[in-house]
Amino acid sequence: MRNVMKQKKELFNTQGESGFTLIEMIMVIVIIGILASVAAQKMITATDEAEVTAEEATIENMRSNLVNNYGNSLIQGAAAQFPIDPFQNLSKVPAGYNRRSNTKPTGKEATDATWVFIQGTQNEARVTAEQAGTTLTNFSVTGFIYHQRKDSTVVKWPYDSANGVIGRLMVDKISPLKQEQDQEKVKRGEPVEAQKRLKTQ
Repeated sequence: MRNVMKQKKELFNTQGESGFTLIEMIMVIVIIGILASVAAQKMITATDEAEVTAEEATIENMRSNLVNNYGNSLIQGAAAQFPIDPFQNLSKVPAGYNRRSNTKPTGKEATDATWVFIQGTQNEARVTAEQAGTTLTNFSVTGFIYHQRKDSTVVKWPYDSANGVIGRLMVDKISPLKQEQDQEKVKRGEPVEAQKRLKTQ
C-alpha cells in the first residue's frame, strides 16, 4: 500500500514539473514576435542600404569612365570631349539600363530598378553649381541621370556634358513606402537618408 501511495505521489510531482504553463507559452510567443519584427526591419534596412551603395558605385564608375575616356583621347591625339550621354562607352552598364529609353521612371512598380539618361532640362527646375555640388562657374545641366529604386523612389543626378561633371544625388519623387520607412526611423531615433546626405555634402 505504501509503495502504491509513493508511486502516485512521484507521478503527481513529475506531472506538476513538466511542460510550460499557458502564461509562459504566451510570453515566449510575444518575445519571438518582437525579435522577428526587429530582425525583419533590420533586413529591410540592410537591403535598402545595399541598393543605395550599389547606386553610388554605379555613379562613381560613370564619373571615372568620363575622365578615363577623355584622358585616353588626349593621349591618342584625338579631339577630346565628353559624351552627350554619360552611359556611353561604359564597359559594364547597370542592370535596368535601356539605351533606347528616353522617358524618365514614373515612380510606379513597372519601372522599378530602371536607369536612364534624359537629355534636356525643359521640365526641370534650374540646378545651380552649388546644388550640383561643384565649384565650376560655367556648370550647365544638359540632362539628368535617373534611377528608380526597388521601393519606387526616383532619384536623379544632373549632368554637364561640356565639363563631364555628374552632380550630386537629388530626389525626384519619394515613394509612400520610403516616406513611411523614414517616419519609422525618425521615431526610433535613426538617421534617414536625407540626413546622411547632408552630412557628406
